Amino acid sequence: MVSKKSITAALVGGVAAISTSAVLIRLAGAPPAVIAFYRMFFATLFFTPLALKQSPSAALSRGQLLLALGAGTLLAGHFLFWMTSLEYTSVASSVVLVTTQPLWVFLISVLFLGEKPTRLMWTGLFVALLGGVLVTLSQSQAEASRLFGNMLALGGAVMMAGYLAVGRSLRRDLSLSLYSAIIHGTASVVLALYVWIGGLPLRGYTCKTWLIFGALALVPTVLGHNSLNWALRYLPATMVSIVVLGEPVGASILAILALGEIPSLLEVLGSFLTLLGIFFVWRGGAGQTSSS
Repeated sequence: MVSKKSITAALVGGVAAISTSAVLIRLAGAPPAVIAFYRMFFATLFFTPLALKQSPSAALSRGQLLLALGAGTLLAGHFLFWMTSLEYTSVASSVVLVTTQPLWVFLISVLFLGEKPTRLMWTGLFVALLGGVLVTLSQSQAEASRLFGNMLALGGAVMMAGYLAVGRSLRRDLSLSLYSAIIHGTASVVLALYVWIGGLPLRGYTCKTWLIFGALALVPTVLGHNSLNWALRYLPATMVSIVVLGEPVGASILAILALGEIPSLLEVLGSFLTLLGIFFVWRGGAGQTSSS
């Protein structure tokens, strides 16, 4: 039996690790697709040896394999859409649109997974998204958002929602290492094809950028997303998805420490509402936690 305390610790640690992603991406001197590829590729190198140690009983059925390949493709699409959107629209617009993923997870979970969110979970979702909007409104609008970039960010949210929903159905039966190896490996292949078709260089980057590639794979991916993948075995996809809304809070703290950016009062208020919404969803979904 896995305790709620363990699940909570995994989610908090996962969100904290994921919060480093935006800062690392900004520091990397490479195209978004290349950054995404190396992030997935290095993560695959980490998980594959662990997956190969699985017993024969852990083998996948054909249906499970197809779902895992689909999840990996959705994950690749999420990173490609989101990272590319940052080149066309403001960071604030990109972040608020990509964090609409809980709306899509709600729809997917209700329509295809048979999950029934409680009233308190709906309330928490609304409060958390309101907090995200307030944080966005507090940002400088010196550079107007572009429609194309906004659509890419929204596409990234839809991709992540689908990825979490598919992952929820798979993580009930598959080990974490096997699931992670397949989805990250699939994402690597999809992104490699995109990089190849686009004629983007895979070499010639500085030592600093290579270190960032490795850091992106280790911290926000292996430690961050992997914690969420682990939690999918015990929690509804909706709950795991909305916890990710805590990422802007963690990213703001890192911005203060690393960049000296002090948040405005509106940003603080928005961050508080985001955390409050996450708490409501957690309380509303507590009865849905699996004890397996």
